[in-house]
Amino acid sequence: MLFNIKFWSLQRYLPTKRHRKLRERYVKNNFDVEIKEVTKDEFSVAFIIHDYKKVYENAKCYKEFEGHGDFRIFSEEIRTYHGNLYLPVRVTHGNAISLCFETLNYIKEYIEDYEPYQKGGKDFAENSIIKEDNIEECKERILRKSKDCIIYDGKVWKVCTEPMYVINTYGLGYNHGGTNLSITYNYNSNISKNNYFNALEREKAIAYGKKLAANRGDTKSIDGIGEFDNIEVLMPEMVKRDPQKEHGDGDAFINSLENMISGTSSSMEAGLLAIAMCMKN
Repeated sequence: MLFNIKFWSLQRYLPTKRHRKLRERYVKNNFDVEIKEVTKDEFSVAFIIHDYKKVYENAKCYKEFEGHGDFRIFSEEIRTYHGNLYLPVRVTHGNAISLCFETLNYIKEYIEDYEPYQKGGKDFAENSIIKEDNIEECKERILRKSKDCIIYDGKVWKVCTEPMYVINTYGLGYNHGGTNLSITYNYNSNISKNNYFNALEREKAIAYGKKLAANRGDTKSIDGIGEFDNIEVLMPEMVKRDPQKEHGDGDAFINSLENMISGTSSSMEAGLLAIAMCMKN
């Protein structure tokens, strides 16, 4: 499908032959970009994400919710094309996720530039001399971004990373915060590689999470770990993540706090020791 993309290139110019200092101005352009449309046969389902998210109402396309939204099991397909993974683009509200899909116009919104607040060029005239123009660089950038998108079943799908499991801990242990398993697409530099598991390691992730929760005294978290978040793997060959090789050991100070919490007998003890560790650092 063809989309006409508007963009702003930057020109450096001399107003007249008498000038020596370059001026700058932004110039509005447009460029036709082809977005790949795929069929069901060439766009296979690699994963189905069964997640637990907050869903907000959107009166235009989903009228069953009332009030401010609620929590429900949420399923999402991840499909693959030429080795890349894609998620459908949904209308979002902050960290929440809607049951409504973005229109195809999202492609233009995603690729197009914002209009510059100051465009310059007030002294640009017919006899001005253009010395530099980055229009070709702008076109290359547009083509790179356009490759992130695919159209399937009338919806926009965008490149995503491979889903995996992560064990998160909160607070000072002993149910002051808790421990949980969730699905993520990216590594957090503060979290150790030991807390990440690929999509085929669900049972391993659950066992690790329950053990960690028990060590922290998060007794209220144990039964719930693995109850909701699930990556259903339909194409095992698309599971390529290896946290032990790809990720690091996390933040040394946070690791030391976690080790300390696991060795205490109450959240009060953990809190006092955490204060002492923070003051020391």
